[in-house]
Amino acid sequence: MIARHPMPLLAMLLGVGAGLLGTPAQAEQTGHALAQKFAAGAAEEDARRKAAETKRRKAEENKRRKAEETEMLARARAEALERKAAADKARAAEEAQEAKRIAEEERAEKARRLAEAQRAARERFIAEQTRAEEQRIAAEKRAEEERARETARIAEEKRIAEEKRVAEQKRAEEERERIALEKRRAEEERQRLEATRLDEEKRIADERRRTEAHRIAEEERLAEQRRLALAAEREASHERRAERIRKLEDERNAKSFADLKSPMGLGASRERPPAPRTTQPAKPAERVTILLVMKPGATGIRRFGKKTADPVLCSGANCWIGSGANRAAKAVTRGLALGPANTMGRRAGACNHRLSCVYRNVDLRAPFASVQPIDLRVVRHDRREPLRLEADRSCRIANGALVCDKTYASRSWRAWVIDEDLALKAGPAALAAALEHGLVPTHSAARHAQSF
Repeated sequence: MIARHPMPLLAMLLGVGAGLLGTPAQAEQTGHALAQKFAAGAAEEDARRKAAETKRRKAEENKRRKAEETEMLARARAEALERKAAADKARAAEEAQEAKRIAEEERAEKARRLAEAQRAARERFIAEQTRAEEQRIAAEKRAEEERARETARIAEEKRIAEEKRVAEQKRAEEERERIALEKRRAEEERQRLEATRLDEEKRIADERRRTEAHRIAEEERLAEQRRLALAAEREASHERRAERIRKLEDERNAKSFADLKSPMGLGASRERPPAPRTTQPAKPAERVTILLVMKPGATGIRRFGKKTADPVLCSGANCWIGSGANRAAKAVTRGLALGPANTMGRRAGACNHRLSCVYRNVDLRAPFASVQPIDLRVVRHDRREPLRLEADRSCRIANGALVCDKTYASRSWRAWVIDEDLALKAGPAALAAALEHGLVPTHSAARHAQSF
């Protein structure tokens, strides 16, 4: 304390000095006053030193925090640059893939045009060969007719010469002619009898042929009846199977609808009741999102293979190929979508091997349009029944879920038609959830799905 606070010692010394100069009481008072004064100065000095130390520590702490923040900002910027570079690389790869696909389509189109040109050239060559062959046959026919006329003329000349010779020898040949006449009559009788026998044999042969033809026709008729009976039995079996599937589907839809209506019952939906319908703008929408659910095909290879489909949507001369729940469907012409290049190539895009699919940003080009799903096959496509579609203004987002009161349905497919703006607001997850629940109708929408 003496080394750290020299002021009290100095005050004591001054007090002693004052005592030497005055009385002891005065000296003590003077020393005590000086000690208090110097103690107050020492305390003030300690406070200033502590404040300076605290300020220095705070400055060092702020400097360290700023250095850490600067380092974190640098790391964040570096990570952002790395993510941007990765995104640019992925986008470049996707663009390269798209360019490659377009080039492949162009090559396929060029190959098709070349094949078409070769086929036309081959047909022209065959036509020319056929025309040349016909001309050759006609020339040969004319030459044959000319030879026949020449032969007839020569024969006529010979006949006339023979008649002259016979006339000159007639008198000498009268006896021989009489004998020859008798022989000829006998020969004619023999020939008549032979002709009669041949006619009888021919009649018997014709009767046998007619009997055999009737027997073969009867066997073919019976075989056709058996084939038709088997085909009818197979068709009835398919109809019974389809009826059982329709009943199971109706029971499942009825159960789903009952569960949706009874929130307190067994198996009830965990979602809240749908919110009241909000008023939508009156302007008709042309760009819509179509949620499609199809039945598996009941003809061709679909009857026996895996229950799936490769659907595209068509309206008039336009078709759409699905690109997923978060990308716009690809619009192509009907000829390109259903042609061999797409059938053997990309096919239904994101909807390959799917009975349910999303078609985003479909341009109906009118407030409503007749839309037809087509299941792509290898040889003959499965064209489903067309329906007249328009944007359903009852669709809304209720409790985080997409809800529509109206379901467009036929015997083999059903759909929701949603305004594209609402689909964009709902997001891909809500669209996928609606498909996973099979576009379950709500309230009055049940009557739209009775025929599915």
